[in-house]
Amino acid sequence: MLARIQTVTTDLSATYKLGEAIAKSLRGDEVFALVAPLGGGKTSFTQGLAKGLNAKGRVLSPTFVLERIYDVPKKEYALHHFDMYRIGANEVESTGLLDILGEGIVVIEWAEKIKKYLPQDTIWVEIKYKGEDSREFIFNFPESRSYVFTHLK
Repeated sequence: MLARIQTVTTDLSATYKLGEAIAKSLRGDEVFALVAPLGGGKTSFTQGLAKGLNAKGRVLSPTFVLERIYDVPKKEYALHHFDMYRIGANEVESTGLLDILGEGIVVIEWAEKIKKYLPQDTIWVEIKYKGEDSREFIFNFPESRSYVFTHLK
């Protein structure tokens, strides 16, 4: 059974805080599939997740390198940040993504392009542009992943 949570952020700081709040509940095997237009807030949300995890390094969009990996101190997993914008569905296997699913926290920008490759317990995050700084976040996830949202107010 799928569950759904919607929330709106009204500025960049609120988008970071949303990611930080979610990070507090993560166990280290989650997959976040981000769906949004260019400038929609995908990387900003990921920056918030990274901050909430105390991940090391400056979080940048992996658009040209496909993946960026951030160490998470005191944890046995890392944060893997992928960008599938330039990847065709038949090129997914060459990215290394399929090899690390379940072995860390994985955030995938432009995930709709590779939907068929993602696990059933993926947390889908649709981000809708609502204005200059405002974004609506729609989280669709299996009930088995509902713990991820326990720190949301």
